[in-house]
Amino acid sequence: MLYNIILSLIFTLFIELIISIFCGINEKNNLLCIFLINLFTNPITELINLLIISSRFHYPIILFIEILVIFIEFMLYKRFLKVKNINLLYLSIINNVCSYLIGIIFNLYLGGII
Repeated sequence: MLYNIILSLIFTLFIELIISIFCGINEKNNLLCIFLINLFTNPITELINLLIISSRFHYPIILFIEILVIFIEFMLYKRFLKVKNINLLYLSIINNVCSYLIGIIFNLYLGGII
């Protein structure tokens, strides 16, 4: 279980930092904030995912959790990122949707590595 959480965290950090850079986040302090915010949100999300994986309500619960994470990360971005001309809600949505979808693709085509 710990292996899955760590692997998911590394994968998510990689994807979300790259996407953030493409979205115009280029200062080290802002990237560090995104890194630290994901250190907070990703392990909790992944732990919940692993605990409910066999539940028949898995997907609705994960959808709710992911929407909650988007909102939490948006609020933390607003509080800690020092950026102009970047919609932080969109950044949070793009980061989370992309890392989630890419994670699903990796799991489907690479045998559940992440």
